[in-house]
Amino acid sequence: MKIIVTPIAIAIIYLITCSDGKSQNNTANWPVLAGQSFIKRFPNPDTMYCCGNTNHFSWQAGYVMFAMEKLWKATGNPLYYNYIKRYVDQQVDDQGNIPDFKSDALDNFLPGYAILFMYEQTHLEKYKIAARKIRAGFDTYPRNSKGLFWHGTWAKNQVWVDGLFMGQIFLARYGKTIGDSDYAFNEAVKQITTVAGVCQKPNGLLWHGWDESKQANWANKTTGLAPEVWSEGLGWYAVLLADIFDYLPKEHPGYPKVLAILQKLCKGIKEVQDTKTGMWCQVVDKPDEPGNWNETSGTGMFIYLLKKSIVKGYITSTEYEPVVTKAFAGMIKKARTNDQGFIDLYDCSSIGIQNSYQDYINSPKEISPFGAFGSFIIATTSVVPQF
Repeated sequence: MKIIVTPIAIAIIYLITCSDGKSQNNTANWPVLAGQSFIKRFPNPDTMYCCGNTNHFSWQAGYVMFAMEKLWKATGNPLYYNYIKRYVDQQVDDQGNIPDFKSDALDNFLPGYAILFMYEQTHLEKYKIAARKIRAGFDTYPRNSKGLFWHGTWAKNQVWVDGLFMGQIFLARYGKTIGDSDYAFNEAVKQITTVAGVCQKPNGLLWHGWDESKQANWANKTTGLAPEVWSEGLGWYAVLLADIFDYLPKEHPGYPKVLAILQKLCKGIKEVQDTKTGMWCQVVDKPDEPGNWNETSGTGMFIYLLKKSIVKGYITSTEYEPVVTKAFAGMIKKARTNDQGFIDLYDCSSIGIQNSYQDYINSPKEISPFGAFGSFIIATTSVVPQF
């Protein structure tokens, strides 16, 4: 059942639960509160970019739209649909051109997911044309000798586990919505399983990345692997696994192998949950190491993977529901209202691959980066039964 939440009701809820400027862990309306707060803060989605990058056709906006779609499907509130539509229509002209799309980094493919959503809803030809142009970006995209896409043209020979989500979630949906399904599904499976073969540790978690050339400063000179398992980086891969089966046909020969990777990852995540807070740490599998800290965005992603996997029957509720419940209780304590009345998310991290454990844990504890809002929204939307 879809619950329609009016703007007036949202405002009342917001005032009642969020007026004290403190952590609001007593409300069941977190998905609506977070989504509403974000849109009020960024009413023009074209303002979503960071780190000196003025290209708004990249992962920041793409991931927020990914989250807003889930919120719209859960509530039916047109506020979220219209936000996605506004963003997409700011990027795609009437002829299906996307002036700001550059196929030089996997990060730049993710907004195509929102374009596919708009095509599914409207069947307007311009969205199909635009989606095909993004799909064509893979034809000449650079790969290493195993066929894995580089994270970007600037990251020669480097594979980052976060980048898999950016490219492959688009391809999987493209295969189901537009066509070219043999290529789309085969490529998505190949990328997921091949990177697991290289980066997945015996404990089920994945190293942050791999440099085949072993030339990157962070790369182990023997294995080429990154030094640690980073929270949000592993989280992107987790969200990809959670959603890939929405598109990948059950009869696809790669389906069982991808499912096994998911189940192994879920077990690994469960085993390294912080016993004190229920969250997961910046360096995921070292919760007891000095200086490590609970990271909010990755925690939201892991909650999403575990909860959706329970609902879909990939893992058991008996074993994993307590993990989700404890993680959720910890994560919402990181949400607070600021002086302007907007929700802020604390202890977040948006970084590239680091050179050492110390570099990971000494990275800034960010407040309210775009990625964290996407993660918080998908996590709360998956857990809260009605809102």
